[in-house]
Amino acid sequence: MAMLSAVLHEKGLVDDAVAMATAAIEAAPESMAVRDIIGYALSNGVQSFHVPMLLDHARNAAYARAIRRMVHPGMRVLEIGTGGGLLAMLCAEAGAIVTTCEAQPTIAATARAIVDRNGFSDRVRVISKRSDLLSIPEDMDAPAELVVHEIFGRRLFDEGVTAALRDARARLLVAGAPALPPRAEIRCALARSVDARRRVVTIEGFDMSLFNLLTVPGRQLRLKKREHVDYCSETASVLRMDYDAPSPFGPQTETVSLVSTGGRIDGVMQWIRLDFGAGETLESDPFSEDGASSWGATLFDFAAPLETAPGDIVEVTLSHKDMRLLVDAVVRPRSTM
Repeated sequence: MAMLSAVLHEKGLVDDAVAMATAAIEAAPESMAVRDIIGYALSNGVQSFHVPMLLDHARNAAYARAIRRMVHPGMRVLEIGTGGGLLAMLCAEAGAIVTTCEAQPTIAATARAIVDRNGFSDRVRVISKRSDLLSIPEDMDAPAELVVHEIFGRRLFDEGVTAALRDARARLLVAGAPALPPRAEIRCALARSVDARRRVVTIEGFDMSLFNLLTVPGRQLRLKKREHVDYCSETASVLRMDYDAPSPFGPQTETVSLVSTGGRIDGVMQWIRLDFGAGETLESDPFSEDGASSWGATLFDFAAPLETAPGDIVEVTLSHKDMRLLVDAVVRPRSTM
């Protein structure tokens, strides 16, 4: 059955593949070989962040509390980005009728199986499409009264939240329908890294630095202690987005002045904060009391470390274009201010 599941998946019959995989595991629950065959087949094309997200208990609890506060029986809910189906089932548990979409076919098929296993298939419809391909009445009987979304990457914009919500507001929601979460922002601080810089320079006597052109700026960090990075300024909020407002939801570029505590600064640490309303926030600061989140944080390295005196101002400009977050910085010595 495991091999048959792999063959079905290769042929694009993902619902049948997931059903056969479930049957194979139930028939041989202790078999590592069965799980390996299925895992290699079904995980192809599935991004690795999904499991850490589902195991992020602070994230799950924050969404659950907000959903229970905002969803009422009979409410029509659109969820963008099904993943494992957790948020859709939380909405259904609160009494909503949910349409949820997932672009990755295997994830969508697995979510349908999870929804069915938990008894919510009569209230949750999982559609294997991107949200901008949904239509009324083909996929939704009527416009939704609430949009639930968790299409944030660790740089806030890098999973396409702006474009997805702009399109949903134009076509798939009733006028004035709230978003959950309604607000989000970038948080940042100057930082010093105690890790060796992950930059290719000279290797075996050869200048290899041009290879850095092939890397995405910024390195992802999931830290629980200040063992690898120290903050060198207070933290600041930039690029606040209000998803209940008309598109583009907030500024496209913003500059913040960060005051250095002095010494070498290697870059700008960046993370995200979601605001669910009613005083409920969720932040991916790796040094917060809740510990590292599934999103992690990003350290944007300067081209070269900056030497600063206490009180020097570093003007950090953040901007977003499509799904990219861009960071730039200029030092203004305190003596010139």
